[in-house]
Amino acid sequence: MINDNWRVDVRQLQTFRTILEEGNFRRAARAQGYSQSAVTLHVQRLERELGVALFHRQGRRTTLSPAGAALAARCRPILDGLEDLKRTMAELAGGTGGALRLASIEPTASRRLAPRLAHFCRRRPGLRVRLEVAGTSGVARAVAQGDVDFGVCSAPPHELGLRFEPLFDEPMELLLPRRHPLAGSRRVPAGKLAGHRLLLTEQGCAYRRAVEQALEAAGAAVDCAVEIGSLTGLVRAVQSGLGVAIVPACAADPAPAGTVRRRLEGADVTLRVGLVRRDAGLDLTPAAAAFMGDLRLQAGRWGARLGRPAA
Repeated sequence: MINDNWRVDVRQLQTFRTILEEGNFRRAARAQGYSQSAVTLHVQRLERELGVALFHRQGRRTTLSPAGAALAARCRPILDGLEDLKRTMAELAGGTGGALRLASIEPTASRRLAPRLAHFCRRRPGLRVRLEVAGTSGVARAVAQGDVDFGVCSAPPHELGLRFEPLFDEPMELLLPRRHPLAGSRRVPAGKLAGHRLLLTEQGCAYRRAVEQALEAAGAAVDCAVEIGSLTGLVRAVQSGLGVAIVPACAADPAPAGTVRRRLEGADVTLRVGLVRRDAGLDLTPAAAAFMGDLRLQAGRWGARLGRPAA
């Protein structure tokens, strides 16, 4: 009678598979480093647990029973699946497998995170990665809702209750068409932007807020006649001669054809960028924790070091 509460030992299945591979009990015992009596005991316990005979024994000759043939067809996939599961658990525990989900603002995502992810994944070929790109509000919402493990952006809205760990200050520079009247000076006073068309990103963008706050603090009155919803579009618009823009230095490095980069004097335009995550009580996956650690090590090479002006 079949036992409805099977408690099959994996070692018993491994012994059964080894018998099939080696051809008999004696060679299976040698291959596993067991005594032949231990192999026989494994098979007897497996038969008792399953409620069927797995072998026909005729003197010294042993052949598979119909039940044994059925188990033979299934035990290999079962044991292979268990081995795969064991490897997967080891990868998850070590951060070399599983999934890494993060969100970031631009140009941090493409200029900073993408190269680090390439390096990170070379040592973790089993890792699946999803990188979402959005503005700070979108990144923060994704973190708050649990859609990603963590984010990289400017300080998130206070009401979301997220933790913000500053990493680096993103320096910003003035990008001008090469033939622009202000392009001849290596440094451009913020006040001289008055009367020139300034291109800005959309309302609510963290970069726009940083630019507007710095110019306001410097007492520089400028005309924002054009809004463009992406930094890439902003750079291309400067190339076309539409106006000037204050952009993250890394977004225009090197300066695109037909443009020049200049230091803006009298206005400290930087954006503080950092790690954003949920409450400390929520554990990160090993992969997410490892990549956050990698970003902390790299942060000193990005932009200006915290508290210092861009070089």
